[in-house]
Amino acid sequence: MIENKALPINRRSTMYMRLIKGIVLSLFLSLCICHVSLAQKSKAQLEKEKKQILRKREETNKSLRETADEKKATIGQLTALNQQIQNQSQLINNISREIKLLDTEMAELNQITYSMENDLVKLRKEYSAMVYAASKATTTYSRLVFVFSSTTFNELVMRLQYLRHYAEARKNQVSQIEKIKTILIVQQTDLTNKKLEKDQLLQTQLVENNNLLALKEKQSQVVKQLSNREKELEAELADTKKSIEGIDRLIKDLIAEEIRRAEREAEANKAAASIESAKEATISASFADSKAKLNWPVKSGFISSKFGEQPHPILKGITIDNPGVYIQTNKGEPVRAVYDGEVWTVTYIPGVNKLVAIKHGDYITVYAKLAKVNVKVGQNVKANQVIGEVFTDADGMSELQFQIWKNQEKLNPQAWLNTK
Repeated sequence: MIENKALPINRRSTMYMRLIKGIVLSLFLSLCICHVSLAQKSKAQLEKEKKQILRKREETNKSLRETADEKKATIGQLTALNQQIQNQSQLINNISREIKLLDTEMAELNQITYSMENDLVKLRKEYSAMVYAASKATTTYSRLVFVFSSTTFNELVMRLQYLRHYAEARKNQVSQIEKIKTILIVQQTDLTNKKLEKDQLLQTQLVENNNLLALKEKQSQVVKQLSNREKELEAELADTKKSIEGIDRLIKDLIAEEIRRAEREAEANKAAASIESAKEATISASFADSKAKLNWPVKSGFISSKFGEQPHPILKGITIDNPGVYIQTNKGEPVRAVYDGEVWTVTYIPGVNKLVAIKHGDYITVYAKLAKVNVKVGQNVKANQVIGEVFTDADGMSELQFQIWKNQEKLNPQAWLNTK
């Protein structure tokens, strides 16, 4: 009689162990899915992006304060406002992605918590059934009868092992219940913290949205003021065009002279010319390998005017052809060489003030709109070496014009500078 009762208990024990393994596997898969989802765009990545945006915003703020000190609206003030609006929009977008990430995390936590709570109910129910069955079938007396009613020694050993495994299964069941209860407490605490974090982000987003509206209102005012000064802006544009043409002539003349000098040296001493040519090729290749890796010529600043043709920010129907980039920065900002090279020329051009050109084999970097120059023609300079100081104009705008040439071809500096 007792022996017959033991068989259902054995089957029940096996079922319980399978249930426990299934629950553990279910939890593991749920946590893995959560981990993969978070890995797509982790919080750490978003925090890193936010720090970069805030740093850029602070740099632009400084430039904006300097240009805003002037009584009249200026192009420099407008470009700083445009950049600040871009920074602000990026910040709001970053916060939105943080909120979306938190929503995803909370949904996953809710799903896991719900699943674990159901599993806990099942475990408790099955454990109660196990305890009840054990109390009915495995009292001290019945266990002894169960063991000693064995017909062979091997059967006796197997029945002893069964009783031991059955006791272990009950202990494992209790341990599993306690583990799930502990994990549930952690999950619920984490969920509460994420809800608080989301509330804080929503408040921050509201503040930043208001800041963006204020910036756009200021931008509208500056555009309106500048639109009333079209004649003045047209005159400034004409002066800028003359300055750019002056730089073009200077660089092209220097290149032409360099070609003539190389030809003369080649005729006079072919061996020396060959060595010099090989050296220039090595330097050129080294510079070319630095594409997208060059440090900025100023530590603080933003690109206020991009390379190539683009519409004038105020004058309708007018296109600007920029041979390099303009980098708006701070008053007195040091200007640095972006790569090792030889100072090719130091000169003054009306409209862009002082200018330094540095040769890097077939490549030339040009730094215009300098207030001070710290280097001389023929001097070898290293990357990041200070070569001068940026010029601040009458409108309070501190702006560097930076160009990169390969022989007589103008290149887009943005493609060569690293991502700040």
